[in-house]
Amino acid sequence: MGWKKRLLALLCAAVLVLGPGLVSTAKADTVEIYLMAENDQMLTLPLEAMPTWIGGSLYVPYIAFDWTATGVNLGVSYGQIQGDSGNSFMLYSLSGTLTFDLNAGTCVDRSGQQLEMRAVSRNGWIFVPLASVCSYFGLRYSYTPTNYGTLIRITNGQERLGSEFIQYAQDPMRSRYNAYMKQLYPDNNTPQPSVQPTPAPSPTPSPGEEPERAQLTVYFAFQCTGGGGVTQILDQLDGAGVKALFLFRPEELEANEENLRRIVGSGHAVGLSVGGTTLSQVEEQLDQGEVLLDRLVRLKTHAVYLEEAGRDVSSALSEEGWACWSPQLDQTGDTRSAATRSNALMNNFDSRTGSVRVMLDDRPGTADLLDRLLPRMEREDYRTRLALETWF
Repeated sequence: MGWKKRLLALLCAAVLVLGPGLVSTAKADTVEIYLMAENDQMLTLPLEAMPTWIGGSLYVPYIAFDWTATGVNLGVSYGQIQGDSGNSFMLYSLSGTLTFDLNAGTCVDRSGQQLEMRAVSRNGWIFVPLASVCSYFGLRYSYTPTNYGTLIRITNGQERLGSEFIQYAQDPMRSRYNAYMKQLYPDNNTPQPSVQPTPAPSPTPSPGEEPERAQLTVYFAFQCTGGGGVTQILDQLDGAGVKALFLFRPEELEANEENLRRIVGSGHAVGLSVGGTTLSQVEEQLDQGEVLLDRLVRLKTHAVYLEEAGRDVSSALSEEGWACWSPQLDQTGDTRSAATRSNALMNNFDSRTGSVRVMLDDRPGTADLLDRLLPRMEREDYRTRLALETWF
């Protein structure tokens, strides 16, 4: 039996286990689809890694707890245990460690005590029990029926959206649902959800009342080229609860080891900023940066900002799995006062809808800019989101 047939059988069984209270509004004759989100970010998982029910428990792929794979730092990390079998791994945080042995079907905590949970292998992926792992690390989870399957969402208290996240995530849920259906029904007989989301009507403003402004999401990146202001920038961002992408030139990484640890530990993202105009020049710098990041903070990044190279290099890197950051508002090298720069950005934000990608540098003046800018953005209800690779 092929893996698709086995997966279909498992998923159909999952529908029976869930019962009517947890069946989505998709047609009853279609496969039950499970989507995943963490905090305020949807995850993108291959069909083979779709959450599934095993022995009456809901299992999710282990990468859900590996922030280097998801881009969402839940405070839990993944570690491979070196050994002959290659079938043991750890999930760990500051508060505890879970060590899974696939061959033995066991799990022990940091003190060596055996726990009533196990990891399993399905379709070439390793799955772990959602409820047990979340309980151990103090995480929360929910599963909610939607028009695009059941949404499983894991949170750690740093999420900004509550139940309204479902409406916020309609488009990414739809795209993931359609991608799954195309794989399950390659003959283009893709079943569609029986209920389409209905946009909320826009209220008509009363006479003399200003119409409500469309919400704007701002993605921040900081190009770190030796300006010396990274620590102060982090102070401003962490104080405001804002996450950002930090782009380092390879030659600046070693001098910023302490900052890198803080960036990673605080849930920000790290990428590389590289010069060069040819693909070989860029790849040489990327190789250097990858080696240093792995040595300094055990981090593998896929984010890159090309300082000089053109679209042909960007396209080639994309085929190699790199995500190229492309700012829409670039204030790097801007020597105007913090007040002037803050006003300029706010004026630009006021004229935009949807989202905007902003890049600043690591000069000390940038922290002064953030000190003025972030409170104004909060008052105007502008959202900030971490610039993950899927949003470049």
